[in-house]
Amino acid sequence: MWFSSRKRLTVVLSSLIVISVLLAALAVGVLRDSPERYIVLRVDDIQDYAFRDAQLFLLNYSVEADLEMSLGIISGMFGEDQQVLEATRSAVRSGSEVGIHGWNHEDLAVLSMSEQRDILFQAKSRIRQLLGVDATLLIPPMFSFNEDTISAMQEESCNVISTCADYDEPSLEAEIKNIPATVELSVLSDNAWHMKSVNEVTAEVERSFELYGYTAIVTHPQEFFTDGKLNQKAVDSLIILLEKLGETFHFTTFENIARALS
Repeated sequence: MWFSSRKRLTVVLSSLIVISVLLAALAVGVLRDSPERYIVLRVDDIQDYAFRDAQLFLLNYSVEADLEMSLGIISGMFGEDQQVLEATRSAVRSGSEVGIHGWNHEDLAVLSMSEQRDILFQAKSRIRQLLGVDATLLIPPMFSFNEDTISAMQEESCNVISTCADYDEPSLEAEIKNIPATVELSVLSDNAWHMKSVNEVTAEVERSFELYGYTAIVTHPQEFFTDGKLNQKAVDSLIILLEKLGETFHFTTFENIARALS
């Protein structure tokens, strides 16, 4: 009797082990097959001297937190501030991408095609010289571009454009991927930036993923700068937000999203 009971117990335990192994394998398969939840943090207006403490915080945080960002660089106003330049180089070495945010933050849509082509050529050359990368992402200042912009992009081998999902935009050539920002971190009111709450941004991020299959948050260094100094409350809020989003989203670049969505 005792032997029979022991034998039954052994069979039950063996069955449980087999079931556990099968469930673990199934779980791994489900995780492997589930779509990646991509998110981009786009930081516009990277430039010399302006809002320096805020720029340095964002650039250094990307390195310290091992968090890829998309950096919109105003190329004609970049390279003389050694602190910002070195921090940008460190961020790029850590995986952040570089986007062309104009030469002097000009409205591209009011310029001729040749003028826009010249801006892209100059910007790409300066970024390559200073940062050692070939920028293929265009972040038009003021979200403004037209058909000539697309032609200029094609001539200068730029293949991704990022504006804002709330804006109507001209049609694009198939070779150009349009991946606009879908969430704005702050609201500009009375010439002052007011950062949204962590819960509000998180909800917008989830809605964006449902609508577009990715999320791209746009922000600027000036959103973390108040009365001439770094706004620590805004800094702390951003860190809390990014840590929370990092639990369920994978931070990446527009180039990677373009490949994933193609």
